Amino acid sequence: MATETRHPTVMVTGATGLLGREIVKKFEDYGSNWNVIGTGFSRSSPQTHFLDLTDTAQVAQFIRTTGPAILIHSAAERRPDVAASNPDQVIKLNVLVTKFLAELTAEMDISFIYVSTDYVFDGTSPPYEPDDEPNPTNLYGITKRKGELEALKHNKKSLIFRVPVLYGEVEKMSESAINILVEITLNANQATEVEMDNWQIRYPTNTEDIGRVLKDLSDLILNAKTKIPSILHFSASQKYTKYEICQLFGELLGVPTTHLKKIDIVNNTGSKVNRPHDCCLSNKRLMELGIDVSTVDFVAWWRKRLLPPRR
Repeated sequence: MATETRHPTVMVTGATGLLGREIVKKFEDYGSNWNVIGTGFSRSSPQTHFLDLTDTAQVAQFIRTTGPAILIHSAAERRPDVAASNPDQVIKLNVLVTKFLAELTAEMDISFIYVSTDYVFDGTSPPYEPDDEPNPTNLYGITKRKGELEALKHNKKSLIFRVPVLYGEVEKMSESAINILVEITLNANQATEVEMDNWQIRYPTNTEDIGRVLKDLSDLILNAKTKIPSILHFSASQKYTKYEICQLFGELLGVPTTHLKKIDIVNNTGSKVNRPHDCCLSNKRLMELGIDVSTVDFVAWWRKRLLPPRR
């Protein structure tokens, strides 16, 4: 009689969000060597377990019951403007929840992957390697950096995984700072003038690629034969400003972009959210691990998903 093989479990927080959904999907897509458990709070899904990450007793019971080998913590308040307006809430989710999860996973000898951001850097000296000194310029970046430190302090099996601005398949455009530019380009509100940043350089990275890399990293962690650094970066290499993206969308959609006013100089003085200029993340460490760092082509991906030209 054949012996039944028990597959390892990976738990993904924020599994109803833009990135979390894709992480779960990639673990499910790549064969059946993983048992995937996704948790969510603000939105429901038949495949996702409801879990309030601020309820420590509920979280502890859930993790002890499911017994994951790896916990990928992708849940966060990711919007810099919202973070600036709700500091107590963002500190609770981005810092205190991370601290608790790191402590709990350490107690249970679970590997802990904390998804962080390029916003931990000030954008003055790109490209950034994982061991470069962080210097966040806004509350969102500060809380994500504090979350990193809590993870590294409380669980020796923590991996900090930094990524830039995301785009991908959305349930609503507001899920992504890139996807929402489609609506701004279409100008449904018939605005006569919309200021659009042409100063900050971004490296939009597709959630499909991030999910794949996290799956490959999890396989390496489970294998335990490769020493994995405690901090890693992953980013697409194509760079754009928001204004340039809107021009691209206008061309693909066949709509005018005359309502967009290009802003070449950004004055962060007195602003609640001081955005860094260029936080390009280096993929060098991932490549040294033999991880595939290829990414989908930004223009090709959008060409398939946007409406045909209306000219």
